[in-house]
Amino acid sequence: MVKITLITNNPREVDIVPETMTVREFLEKHNVNYGLASTSIDGSPLNTAGLDATFAEHQVTERAIVTSLPNKDNGAQAVVVGSSCVIESTLTPEQIKKVKKLHPEMLTMYDEDEPCFAIDIDETQPGSINEVGACFGSATSLDGKATITVVIDPASEDPAETVYNRLGQALLLLDEAEKNIVDALPKMDEEERKVRGMIIRR
Repeated sequence: MVKITLITNNPREVDIVPETMTVREFLEKHNVNYGLASTSIDGSPLNTAGLDATFAEHQVTERAIVTSLPNKDNGAQAVVVGSSCVIESTLTPEQIKKVKKLHPEMLTMYDEDEPCFAIDIDETQPGSINEVGACFGSATSLDGKATITVVIDPASEDPAETVYNRLGQALLLLDEAEKNIVDALPKMDEEERKVRGMIIRR
């Protein structure tokens, strides 16, 4: 048994659990919506594989701290730095790829019956965004989220206003599309485990 301290936006909790329990099982036991959060164990960020690893596999022998905190108001952000704007997704590249494999239809938004905005990822490209879609490239933020870097006119007196005028509509659509995807991530994690369990190697 190991002693796990859970840090969320709620009061801190301490639980004694088997070292064979996975981080995902621990979070679900405590009703944590990890699909809307960044999760780490003893300060090390966890991806899908990390969530499905047991505490023993994380080398926890006595105690550990699991932190699961909401992602930046759960919305995409545009960070202006000098003459560049970095569009930060709420999703990691791995999460976008998972959606692309399991539910590619969720990457496209529709206005009535017509597609109006799409999300994609191509790690061979630097990334781009406009009013009809966002394609993330290979770059990520410090916390592992997918990003797109857009160059702003260096002569602009107000770079933030330039981003608003140039990308305002695209940012709203990206934010709406990502929120729909984030809400579905826990179910997709379950579907991924189910599919992998159906694959038998002989």
